[in-house]
Amino acid sequence: MNPYELIMLIKKRMQDPVFAQKFNALVNELNSIPGLQQEVIKIAQINDDKKRQRAIDRLPSKVKRTVNEMFQLLNS
Repeated sequence: MNPYELIMLIKKRMQDPVFAQKFNALVNELNSIPGLQQEVIKIAQINDDKKRQRAIDRLPSKVKRTVNEMFQLLNS
């Protein structure tokens, strides 16, 4: 998924108030860690699920949980 597609998906999904609340909570959690936002964007652009999971596995454990939750939320 390219950055434009990701933005459009998020924008579309933000119409749902439950999704928006959960997504914003996760974003706030990620934004509290310096430099992580750029890394998550890079990971989101990886099309291969195995490569994406390997990139997530390199993250600290607290961050992995948050990033996994975000991807699950986006893919639900």
